[in-house]
Amino acid sequence: MGMKSGRCAGLGVMAALMGVALVALGVQADSVFGQAGEAAGADPCEPNAADVDFNGDEWIDFADFARLARQWRGADAAVDVSGDRAVDFNDLSVLTKYWLQEAGRPIYITWLGHASVKIAWTNQVVYVDPYKLTATPHDATLILVTHSHSDHYSPSDITKIKNAGTQFAGAADVVRTYGSGQAIVPGQTIQINSLNVTGVAMYNITKTNHPKANNWVGFIVQIGRRRIYLAGDTDLTPEMKALTDIDVAFLPAGGTYTMAAAEAAEATKYLKPALAIPYHWGSVVGTKADADKFVAMAACNAKAMTVGETISSADWSKDFSMAAWWKLDEAAGNVAQDSNGSNHATLNGEPVWRPADGKVGGALEFDGVDDYVSTPFVLNPSAGAFSVFAWVKGGAAGQAILSQQGGVNWLMADASGGTLATELKGSGRTGKGLKSPVVITDGEWHRVGLTSDGTTRILYVDNVEAIRDTQPGLIGLTTGLYLGAGNTLTPGAFWSGLIDDVRLSNRAVKP
Repeated sequence: MGMKSGRCAGLGVMAALMGVALVALGVQADSVFGQAGEAAGADPCEPNAADVDFNGDEWIDFADFARLARQWRGADAAVDVSGDRAVDFNDLSVLTKYWLQEAGRPIYITWLGHASVKIAWTNQVVYVDPYKLTATPHDATLILVTHSHSDHYSPSDITKIKNAGTQFAGAADVVRTYGSGQAIVPGQTIQINSLNVTGVAMYNITKTNHPKANNWVGFIVQIGRRRIYLAGDTDLTPEMKALTDIDVAFLPAGGTYTMAAAEAAEATKYLKPALAIPYHWGSVVGTKADADKFVAMAACNAKAMTVGETISSADWSKDFSMAAWWKLDEAAGNVAQDSNGSNHATLNGEPVWRPADGKVGGALEFDGVDDYVSTPFVLNPSAGAFSVFAWVKGGAAGQAILSQQGGVNWLMADASGGTLATELKGSGRTGKGLKSPVVITDGEWHRVGLTSDGTTRILYVDNVEAIRDTQPGLIGLTTGLYLGAGNTLTPGAFWSGLIDDVRLSNRAVKP
């Protein structure tokens, strides 16, 4: 690594403690403190946290310090992160800068179809239940198998990915059949190639296909502090409900032998992962419709992947269900950009950009006379689950926040008292609007929202449920939307105030 301009962070108390530790390790560290003066005139580099994760466990701690201490005053390029051709104070300074932080290397997850998943990180490649693979990369550093059913334990597919250094682990009966490897039982954690792998009980409660007595296992693959849960063929068990700190959860949603979509969605209420992905569909059992139903019903961010699709850990926090997102942070012009895609909207009348006056960044101010924003078609509320949320300030009774062109008002201030209301209702004779008891026209900022899971309709104010009812089969059209105006641009329904951060999703988001 070559020298770069800039200065690495100072050591403070941590440097002193590490200096003592160097002495305790038998290193001639008499000049550690003296080098502080030398470093003051040095021009050390500013590498990132991954450079000082010497043991590759994604966590900067004493294991990395010990590696540096063993090379003190040497010239090991792997530890000489400052690039000054000596393992010294400058390298120790970099280490302390990132002390007890994650290295932050990206993790890549690929769904290979059915219940087969590939996890790639630095020089580690983990396969879980490889099945019906179309390539022969022989790149596996670790293969994990949940149980012995042929659509999960497939020797022919294992042959396609293993090499001389591949390690193997799984349920005890699988390891016996395979002839080598490390058996994992529910609740056990083992370390393989700097990864922690925990077995989670995997069994049926209402079916007989996967008995609990078999000790079959799902897996939590932990890389640093990031935890990926692959549930295997299971129902929603007490052991699953008890799991915490899950970043990504692969949950079976195909039914028949495992959880169906609704039960898998119920599991997300307990797991609370950053991202949930349905699997065990599209091959043996289950269809895309099952996967889409799961995504719509999940209590967290969810995504139905396509076979061979890869996502990075940088994307785990991305809302995959978002259909459009108008931040309304522009300072000028007649276009409101869709930050999520290409559904850019057009300003009509003369609404005013207020880049410093929004609740989240900027906002758009409407005059209540003829100002509005028109969008292209984004989603049809009759097609399934959806959500819409926006920040609003001002307004008056009877004014609309968001409506569908030629359809109905999705979000509005009720004409009788300025409370949040919707006219989006069921298409049958029993269809009716819904009015909350919460006033939104008091001149304060409020986050208003409407969600539907296809059956239950909920209005939210300030991220708190204001009212709900049962209203299946919502009416809808494939037309665009109006922001700040009623569905027919009727005088009196134009919004007089600010609107900010409008988000539409293809699932029933819980704020």
